[in-house]
Amino acid sequence: MLTRFPTVVWLVCLVVLYGAVVCAQEQSEELDFFENKVRPLLVESCYECHAGEERSGGLLLDSRDGWMAGGDSGPGLIPGDLENSLLIEAVRYGNHNLQMPPDGRLSDADIAVFEQWVLRGATDPRRKPVDAPDSEDSSEEASASIKPTGMTVDDGLRFWSFRPVARPDVPQIDPQTTTSDWVQTPVDAFVLDQLESLGLTPAPPADRRTLIRRATYDLIGLPPTPAEVDVFLADDSADAFECLVERLLASPQYGERWGRHWLDVARYADSNGLDENLAYGNAWRYRDYVVSAFNKDKPYDRFLIEQIAGDLLPEANRETLTATGFLVLGAKVLAEPDKEKLVMDTVDEQIDTVGKAFMGMTLGCTRCHDHKFDPILQSDYYSLAAIFKSTRTFGDTVTGNVKHWNEKSFATAEELERLAEIDKAITAKRDAAYHLKYKASEELRKAATRDAAKYLAAAAQFAPNASLREVETIALPLGLHPRILHHCRLHLEFHREDPFLAEWHELVASGSTPAEIERHFQTLFDLVRSTKPADRAGEVDAATPRPPAPPPNPRIEHARQAMEDRVGLIAVPTQPQHAFDPQTLAEYVGLMDEARLFESKAPDETAVMAVGEAKTLVSLPIHIRGSHHNLGDPVPRAFPQVMRTSTVRPVLPRNHSGRLELARWMAATEHPLTARVIVNRVWGWHFGNGLVGTTENFGVLGDRPTHPELLDWLAHDFMESGWSIKELHRLLLRSSVYQMSSTHPDESHANEIDPENRRLWKFSRQRLEVEQIRDAMLAISGGLEESIGGKNLPFRNRQYVSDPTSADAVKYDSRRRAVYLPVIRNNLYKFFEQFDFPDPTMPSGDRHTTVVAPQALLLMNDDLVMDSAAAMAKRICDRFSQPEQRVEFAYQLAYSRSANAAETARAVDFVTQLENTSYLDAAADLQEASTAGNRQQTKADDGLFGWSLFCQSLMAANEFIYIP
Repeated sequence: MLTRFPTVVWLVCLVVLYGAVVCAQEQSEELDFFENKVRPLLVESCYECHAGEERSGGLLLDSRDGWMAGGDSGPGLIPGDLENSLLIEAVRYGNHNLQMPPDGRLSDADIAVFEQWVLRGATDPRRKPVDAPDSEDSSEEASASIKPTGMTVDDGLRFWSFRPVARPDVPQIDPQTTTSDWVQTPVDAFVLDQLESLGLTPAPPADRRTLIRRATYDLIGLPPTPAEVDVFLADDSADAFECLVERLLASPQYGERWGRHWLDVARYADSNGLDENLAYGNAWRYRDYVVSAFNKDKPYDRFLIEQIAGDLLPEANRETLTATGFLVLGAKVLAEPDKEKLVMDTVDEQIDTVGKAFMGMTLGCTRCHDHKFDPILQSDYYSLAAIFKSTRTFGDTVTGNVKHWNEKSFATAEELERLAEIDKAITAKRDAAYHLKYKASEELRKAATRDAAKYLAAAAQFAPNASLREVETIALPLGLHPRILHHCRLHLEFHREDPFLAEWHELVASGSTPAEIERHFQTLFDLVRSTKPADRAGEVDAATPRPPAPPPNPRIEHARQAMEDRVGLIAVPTQPQHAFDPQTLAEYVGLMDEARLFESKAPDETAVMAVGEAKTLVSLPIHIRGSHHNLGDPVPRAFPQVMRTSTVRPVLPRNHSGRLELARWMAATEHPLTARVIVNRVWGWHFGNGLVGTTENFGVLGDRPTHPELLDWLAHDFMESGWSIKELHRLLLRSSVYQMSSTHPDESHANEIDPENRRLWKFSRQRLEVEQIRDAMLAISGGLEESIGGKNLPFRNRQYVSDPTSADAVKYDSRRRAVYLPVIRNNLYKFFEQFDFPDPTMPSGDRHTTVVAPQALLLMNDDLVMDSAAAMAKRICDRFSQPEQRVEFAYQLAYSRSANAAETARAVDFVTQLENTSYLDAAADLQEASTAGNRQQTKADDGLFGWSLFCQSLMAANEFIYIP
């Protein structure tokens, strides 16, 4: 059928591009992942046997060269290949002969870190010859004292990013040159000075249609309406563009667009992720705080202080407490049994986030050692760690062994009383499901125990590495549970030393048949059932005195222990979907869904995610190799030396953590990084690239600024303006640099000198971010709902957001702005994921932009796109009756311009062809096999099918998703 739609396919497939654009920051993120996640895990779990002089199995894991060379069994891992990487096989404990670490399996979260590392390419900056000795003293203390391979603190004071922010003189442009009139702001003077030194000239100004489209998407994330374009084009006053900028900055939608930028940096999410993906039911309050802060133009220094120490301000209130959700939002291993490890891992995540978000520094790299590249010491890290460990991030409540993050309640006594009644009802509904699960599991276990001899006989018919499908062919005809049988065989294999199980191996080795094995063990199990357990064998009934029982039979007792071990030989699967028959499972799932839906709709306690004060630590010992089990010398609370303006350590109060002093130090005008980092972020969000390309890394491995004097001038001016983000917008958007065209009359010459346009000889064409793409589709279709703020998550606070027996309850069909859609760690919205939404577990100030074929397929098939196209078609058809008028209006909505004659003729011809009966019949046939069948049939029936496809082709085209 598709061959009957050549025009449709041709129009829609305009979006298909090949290749990918990989940002330089990608490598920096991989290094961060290794330093913050992988290296500490290697040190803690692997170095004891695979580092320095310890080469168990010939394998070294303390350098890239070590695991690449491998040991007796070959390379330690293969980047990108989980199944053939020995390290992954070993930590998964799937091979009885290859299990690391040998003293116990790692947690699922730790194994997941190794798996992610391998899948991401196993970035590893550790370089040393395999045979090079580590040190004459191989003790941990000696390893901890190794000096950094990077620069010293003294050297760091001369590094560009640690120097005080200067105010360079604005370059003087010769008034006699042809470009002198181009300089409208100091920004232009700095840029033009570099261009002229390279023999380049700036591009001409962009046309006014481009300018309003660019500024509107930039500041509020939406396309301008046709009416707004007409008003701007008709305004020939000198300050027309400035008035446009002011209107956009005053719009409440400005905070939604620019607040989303900060939420990337704050690694915002509505769920915890990692091991226990619980709902962050009150995270939305932090999100709304951020949106409001941008709309109110809250001074950035105040914005910073509130997020780090809003609870400690003298005038602390609900708003400033909400701001400290910044420190709580990170992903955590909530079920970590080692409470001290959990606390230190959380402190590490907070230090890493604060360092990247506000100072552009990878401070988390110093948990285990001095920074390998930057002048940050391990003692600096633990000086900060003492501050954050003195901070309360976890609350007092738990769910089983799952810890809860800290929250500050604002609930009244009446509200708490109502919530207590709701909690009782939720517990009752859960208990109904749990009772069914327990009862069904017990019945299954009784049946399996009764048939234990059959399981042992059946286990002799297949190898331990048999697939579950193979096991089913043996189990089902015998009336046995396949998974219990599969587990039984593996248990037999991995516990050969068990005296009872040794009998089974002897029988199998002697060639006994399954029937003989069953008779052998059935006799033994009958004896078990007829004999009292050993611990009750000597009991005497006082009413009927009897002689003492004979000593217990060891063979019988070993068999009894095997039968009674609930996780041993005969173990019922813990997951209901693996244990129960379809009818029981359906009943259980129904009860669980009823409880989940009831809980999801229940109100939350009025509270905010917020930190508080814990026991104040005036110092904290250095954790050798990052382990809290191996403590070194204590270091007092302080701030990183290389960023301090004085060699004298700060004096922090003994009665609270020191977060407020830390926040004020970071927000001081003397700090070398804070203003530079945020100015660079804002520049990058406007122009597509920061003056420093690595927005989270101003260190040695980061990019150097392309315009260092301009960066300093902007940072200085920003602080002088009162740390006003909106004033910075005004400055940048007034500049000729921002208002340039994205094409240049001498493009080939400029490309030869500066192919990446880092010197800004034109405005770089930018693809819309995924939120802008989605919101724009809804906006031009007339379906965007513009309500602001409020909860967006269909779960109650601390409720599990996923259940292996239930369908995902998170829906993304809301017509509100994308900033209000749920961000679920471990399960992002697929539309977001395809268009490069950042990883919500780490700060991201510069999104990657990839161009891959699945994006085009999404624009061709996604319900959001098809529904928006249908709504847009109805909108243009309701407004105009003539085809040419409809095409014109559609182009005005989608592209803020008129359609030319050729575009109009082609579109009208396209729709006319589709209105023929034969094409409608073909459409009906096509939709019959489509998941969106009913929707497409409706389009065909109401006469809008052709117009819907036309509107969809506009949305899928490059002109819609790219802004020149």
